[in-house]
Amino acid sequence: MTKLPDGGDGALVLVLAGEFDSGTMAPFRRALAKARAARAVRTIIDVSGVTYADSGLLRLLVQAHHRLPRFTVAGPLPPQLRRLLEVSGVAATLRITPDVEAARRA
Repeated sequence: MTKLPDGGDGALVLVLAGEFDSGTMAPFRRALAKARAARAVRTIIDVSGVTYADSGLLRLLVQAHHRLPRFTVAGPLPPQLRRLLEVSGVAATLRITPDVEAARRA
């Protein structure tokens, strides 16, 4: 996971890459806690590089949706993650945009 530099719009952008399961979730969990503590104006999570996700990632995304203002998931959504979001019903809950630039404009 990486954090992109501020683009001048006050958005905190976190870029997720690789596999996300119970053993790899801690850095993302900490980054979300820091975003909440810093009172970020907008938080964007770029999931385009996620190769695997389990229910733990879904749980963190839903929690972030409820706790962070203007929380957005930016794609393009990888097929496995898209299916997980759709089957679980979480896709209907989250604000999802095609990419980070679209999220910045939303």
